[in-house]
Amino acid sequence: MRILKITALLAAAFVTTALTAAQSEITIPRSVAGDKGKYFLLESKKFGNIVRALHKRVGIDSVGYTLTETNCTTMQMRELGYSEQSPSSIKEKPTTWFELQPGSSKSDLANFVCR
Repeated sequence: MRILKITALLAAAFVTTALTAAQSEITIPRSVAGDKGKYFLLESKKFGNIVRALHKRVGIDSVGYTLTETNCTTMQMRELGYSEQSPSSIKEKPTTWFELQPGSSKSDLANFVCR
């Protein structure tokens, strides 16, 4: 239970930092053409071999914010939460760790933050 509280505090601090910092958006390069969305890294922090990242996807008719964790050793990822309102609206509900599909936006994100 204590670990969950600490994790929740770290998550809140992470999202708060992302909101209060001057939101510099770094374009995440795509490895495959065809996606009409543009991807931007808003924040990333490394904890050992895990990178926690907040990114934004700007699509044709929507904008979405996703919080992820990537294990740079195994190159697996889990999604921690998503919102179309704002980063502060993200409610954390972590998925299980999953394998990345080469050429996917999540794979491109992992390769970008783990470099």
